[in-house]
Amino acid sequence: MRMKTRHAALTFAMLLAPALAAQGYSYDISTTMTHTDRKTGRDTTLPMMMAHGQFEKGVSRLDVTHSMAPGGIMGTGTYIISNSTTRMTTFVDPAKKQYMEFDIAELSKEAGDLTKALGGMMKIEITDVQVNMESQGAGEKLEGYSTLKYKLTESYTMDMSIMGHSTKTPTHNTTEMWIAPDLDAIMNPTARPDLAKAAAATGMMAPLTTAIMKAYANVKPGVPLKRVSTNVSGEGDKLRTTVTTMLITNVKKGSIPASVFEVPAGYTKVDFAAAAAAAAPAKP
Repeated sequence: MRMKTRHAALTFAMLLAPALAAQGYSYDISTTMTHTDRKTGRDTTLPMMMAHGQFEKGVSRLDVTHSMAPGGIMGTGTYIISNSTTRMTTFVDPAKKQYMEFDIAELSKEAGDLTKALGGMMKIEITDVQVNMESQGAGEKLEGYSTLKYKLTESYTMDMSIMGHSTKTPTHNTTEMWIAPDLDAIMNPTARPDLAKAAAATGMMAPLTTAIMKAYANVKPGVPLKRVSTNVSGEGDKLRTTVTTMLITNVKKGSIPASVFEVPAGYTKVDFAAAAAAAAPAKP
């Protein structure tokens, strides 16, 4: 689990990208993970997620075509609709003919409720936090768009206790990003850092979350067409290095039918809070 949940959450927020311009866009996105086997020394690359995005007039849709998740949000075959006007996000599962509606604030609250539901079973403390964002000037053109390159470095120590078993994991992340300013119209404004919210951040991850949000405030508006994150965690025999690469390709302009952003008739609405509660483990 470790920091994968946080990075997944960040990736999820960045993918909810409603357009602010009248012109529609579509794109493909892929995320792969590469890790080195400590015994053989060989690198193994696995596809984590692939999806197709469409957006126009403040509304976006992301169809997941491949996912390592067995089901649920971001599972293969599902899609997400995000509306920048209503600030609502809709998760649609065609296989079950069901959908859920929520906003980011509710999502954060439910995550907090899930943490509380774990009670004394799990405790996480983040210490020794150091975060820095460095502008590296112009990057190479991607998809025909000029980019600005940034480098984010994070280091911290995670103390995790699960049912009385404690581990201490030093972690260092380096993320290189290629931002396309010309595509800012398709950027989700709610995914940008909010310093007021950063100052008010609470919970186990607050020190790291606050530092990262403040660092991203130094990044110019635009869409990250490429992001390469190198995560080094642990030490000694438990040292592990993982490289995650995200690419946005096949960016095209064109009108998107309004029906694309509508939930099909006959689908059943599922209460998001109830679904989150059902997913929470029962207290012993």
